[in-house]
Amino acid sequence: MSSNLRLKLPTPIDYFGEMSSNQLFIKRDDLTEVAFGGNKARKLKFFLRDALSQKADCIVTYGSIQSNHCRITSAAATMNGLDVYLVQPESDNNEGFNGNQFLNSFFEPKVISTPLNAVANTIEQTLQGLKLSGKNPYFIQGGGHGDLGTHAYKLAYEEIMKQEQELKLEFDYIFHASGTGTTQAGLVAGKHINKKSTDIIGISIARNIDRGSEVIKDSLLSYFESNNLSVPRNLDVHFIDEYIGNGYADVYPEIMQTIKEVARTSAIFLDPIYTGKAFYGMKQYIDKNQLNDKKILFIHTGGTPILFNYAEDFKREFK
Repeated sequence: MSSNLRLKLPTPIDYFGEMSSNQLFIKRDDLTEVAFGGNKARKLKFFLRDALSQKADCIVTYGSIQSNHCRITSAAATMNGLDVYLVQPESDNNEGFNGNQFLNSFFEPKVISTPLNAVANTIEQTLQGLKLSGKNPYFIQGGGHGDLGTHAYKLAYEEIMKQEQELKLEFDYIFHASGTGTTQAGLVAGKHINKKSTDIIGISIARNIDRGSEVIKDSLLSYFESNNLSVPRNLDVHFIDEYIGNGYADVYPEIMQTIKEVARTSAIFLDPIYTGKAFYGMKQYIDKNQLNDKKILFIHTGGTPILFNYAEDFKREFK
């Protein structure tokens, strides 16, 4: 059974300009559509199709109150007549009713708040409760993690390959924000399956290099095995954790300055949690590794609504 989820693909690749003598391009995955779009929309397309094929009548997932994944899951499921249950860890931050939380409210999901250390148990209790009440719930891991999420970005890599042919160039590097890991796993899978040499650099938004790399490699192994593909001898996972600051949602001045500079240069808005941090990390990586005369692609993975939740922080920073 097909869904009502229609994405605007391929997303465009815009030329940004020179950066340290390199040619920088931006792939606008923030323009996939569906409730302000983003990389989660590509993944939800496959999860929703699978849910409908299993005759699910509701979706259960989890994420923070400012989760891009929760926003797009709520939108996509509601469009297709499915109820949504969001398990969300309680937050001590006075974040205000803004950004993704505000947008999410339009879809009227059932929000289940729980202590962070009780998320797993709350998910299990929610699923069991729904089944006992006669519902047929479909569970999606946070961030669209899993083989379907990986597959979405394997296809995105092949989309980039076609656009390279149209642009008559090949990218030496692809940079992006790396969170739960399936976006990077999909890109790396696409690279290996198509025998390309592009360096794919994930800029961590929270995890340290050991944990982040492990999760991505596990996702890759799962994807190759579930699709009966030979596992490459060298799965080159380049995961950089030098720019996470104090962890997830730590917004420091360099990120704010980067977001402002990108907006003033291109009128493209990044967010402080994902793409702003990744763009700043990319700039630092380019300088630190003295990259020159390279063709570089930055994937804008969405998350723009989060920017509005930090209006007062930006006001204080640039007053």
